[in-house]
Amino acid sequence: MNLYSCFLQKFQNNRKLAFDKSIYSYEDLKLKIDIATEYLNKLKNNNKILVLTDNSYHLGVFLLTIARIGKIIIPVNKDLKEKQILDQISASNPSVIIYSKIFKKIISKVKNKILVSSEQIFNNRLEKYRKGINKMSKKNYMNQSFIITFSSGTTSNPKPILFTQKIKYERYEHIRKLYKIKKRDIILTSSPLDHSLGQRLFFLAVLTGCNLVYLRKYNLKIWRKIIKKNKVSFAILPSNYLKLLKEDLLNKRIKIKKIVSAASDINKSDKLLFRKKIDFSEMYGASEIGTITNLSKSAPINKINSVGKILSGAEVKIFDKRFNSLSAFKIGKIACKTKLQFKGYYNNKILTKRSKVDGFFLTGDLGYVDNDNYLYFVSRENDVIISSGLNIYSSDVEKEINEHKNIKECAVIGLKDDFFGEIVFSICVLKKQKKNFELNLRNFLSNRLANYQQPIGYSFINELPKNVLGKILKRDLKKIYNEKSYDFSKNLRSLLN
Repeated sequence: MNLYSCFLQKFQNNRKLAFDKSIYSYEDLKLKIDIATEYLNKLKNNNKILVLTDNSYHLGVFLLTIARIGKIIIPVNKDLKEKQILDQISASNPSVIIYSKIFKKIISKVKNKILVSSEQIFNNRLEKYRKGINKMSKKNYMNQSFIITFSSGTTSNPKPILFTQKIKYERYEHIRKLYKIKKRDIILTSSPLDHSLGQRLFFLAVLTGCNLVYLRKYNLKIWRKIIKKNKVSFAILPSNYLKLLKEDLLNKRIKIKKIVSAASDINKSDKLLFRKKIDFSEMYGASEIGTITNLSKSAPINKINSVGKILSGAEVKIFDKRFNSLSAFKIGKIACKTKLQFKGYYNNKILTKRSKVDGFFLTGDLGYVDNDNYLYFVSRENDVIISSGLNIYSSDVEKEINEHKNIKECAVIGLKDDFFGEIVFSICVLKKQKKNFELNLRNFLSNRLANYQQPIGYSFINELPKNVLGKILKRDLKKIYNEKSYDFSKNLRSLLN
């Protein structure tokens, strides 16, 4: 048994995969897998295969092909910079690199690897359907290492996460049962297939026998047209996409029966609006551990600020700084344990060991659990701002700023300061440019935030930097604004002296 044989069991001739503007049948997918299988089988050293392609459909083909032949695939994000791509190649040390021709210049700098263009593979015709290919489709590779996926790296350097085919299959089954996915469902995803969530949705479609709609770049007019044309019924979307689609979803210009918010927090007012109009859920998890909680439409209204109830089969502990377990409602480090968690960080036993305490994976998030087993996300650990010895959670400040009707989105960070240690700084994207808006915003927040939580400085920009899942890259923002060497406490220090 392997993921490809699972695909064959649910194979549907009338099912389709829509990747942006191109549509492929399941029969075409199967044929492409046969071609890639025959080609890769000819390579002498094909144990680890890195794939760098600008064609998301081709990456889907390689995911199933490499599952079929029992090797390891390393999918790389096509939007990375040259140095980042070369760093990931160095960290994963593949034996084969499959690349699109647009990456030829970068790949030419790599030595001692088998280099193959994806165009070269798919321009071949299948010579004959070999018996060896059929036999390989039935082999059991479920417990073997399968994917090295790099984390999104919003607050630290991306890490190579290792999965087996069994983990990927069990995650597929888990999400299929949790959201009651059927063959008739049409699944929408915007998450790239080099990321764990994108892979999960791809497998959710092809292992269930559903239609899949993949839309890589956000464009409201295109999304409206394709979602309507394909009659999308289920989607897991980053919260920032939900904000962009909000008016269309609430006014039924875009109709999706069931939507799950993922990747980052969504504010209370938006949750309440979505719950009234659609079958709306929110999940919490991480690439390393999968889905840990679910906040369903039927959850009590007094739990709306949570990220959901801890699911059966998952355990959550809240640790203090010394890794002692905390009781209900005490804020601390969120740590999770589940049978769906990753095999480890590739080729890094020390990092794998440090990532866990008593088998519980440290997510890097802060939060608490209530008496009813609902989890509440407070902040990323690195997002805690310590100003004059006081802990300020950036998410608390962001939630209030985002309530202003002219704020499209914002990011709150801590900047270095000689007097306070750190100061609260807010970077905002406005819906409309207005004169003296900073004063307006300060007045708006005056009765909503404690004095020590009030942002000392503001910046208004056109767009916040984000990763492929729409998470704001606060690490980049901190670097940019710290380099500006603002001195917000200068006047205060002169008064005290």
